[in-house]
Amino acid sequence: MAGKEVREDNMDNKEKVASEEAADVKDRYLLAEPSLLLQLGSALLPSNYMNLSPRWQGWFVRGQSGILLMSCFYTLVSLGPPGLFFLTCIVQLASFYEVMQLGHSVTKVEGLKTWSWLLFCVANLHYLDPSVSSLLPISPPQKTALCYILYTSLMVWFVLSIRKTSQCLTRYCLLAWAHMAILFLTVQAYLMNLTLQHGMVWYIFSMSIITINDIAAYMFGFFFGSTPLIVLSPKKTVEGFLGGGLVTILLGPAYGYFLQQFPYLTCPTENLSITNCDPEDSATFSGDIPAFVMHCFIISLFASTIGPVAGFFCSGFKRACNKKNFGSLIPGHGGVLDRCDCMFLMASFTYMYLENIVF
Repeated sequence: MAGKEVREDNMDNKEKVASEEAADVKDRYLLAEPSLLLQLGSALLPSNYMNLSPRWQGWFVRGQSGILLMSCFYTLVSLGPPGLFFLTCIVQLASFYEVMQLGHSVTKVEGLKTWSWLLFCVANLHYLDPSVSSLLPISPPQKTALCYILYTSLMVWFVLSIRKTSQCLTRYCLLAWAHMAILFLTVQAYLMNLTLQHGMVWYIFSMSIITINDIAAYMFGFFFGSTPLIVLSPKKTVEGFLGGGLVTILLGPAYGYFLQQFPYLTCPTENLSITNCDPEDSATFSGDIPAFVMHCFIISLFASTIGPVAGFFCSGFKRACNKKNFGSLIPGHGGVLDRCDCMFLMASFTYMYLENIVF
């Protein structure tokens, strides 16, 4: 009888360990359970009614989500500068939420969620788009002083929140985590909105070309990939990287030339409104082979070579935290930041390129 009880206890312990391991694996690879609404929406995807292997099921789900995302993007483009400004704000907001959810999950810090969001708000107040900042009842110097006071107050709050020295490491990790998130997200979003002032075409092209690169790299990797590219992102292949880069460089100038055919996209914006202009009066958009096409080639070259590095950076960060995705909002892609990580790098490059080379 005693031996039987021991065996039963061992079986119970094994089942408990297996259950804990399963829960750990689930937590490791999925930061948040999809909402009921998302699950219902995903159930309507056509690929769910096709008898496909898991590999092809993932391919179709990713493709369907991609088509939906691109449709939403060009719908917002049709709304003009306000639509793109709104898109930048939403992507930044959702990405910060995902990063900080991961931060709180990893560090196990409690009591600083409100602090993190207030820091995010102060950063966005400081890096507020000039067209929106002009609507505030305070002058730019006063806004800077206000941001400094608010930021200092948040630092005082942070220091006073530490009650035990054993809390220092995790809380300072979260402090650095929040600041890095703002540097990677808020600052890049601010630069993207500044780029919008030079014309919608620069925003649309830079965001579209990095998406083209990602799609092409995924397709080449899916059908021809066999050689691992980088340890930080195990599914990325050399074939996908080279094939995606080649397609990006070839399509970039052609896509830029196509966008140039819509004059309202090339005109500068002011206060989130398109100004009246004649593209033919601009050296950038005139001529048989406009300079804009050459600029598109250079931006495409960056998107195909350096642009994916942002994705590798984020992949390494997720794996350091034992997570597969930042979130689960987009079926087949993960979270918003999983989809838009390379776009933030493209935002800063496009701004720097325009300010130092084009204008």
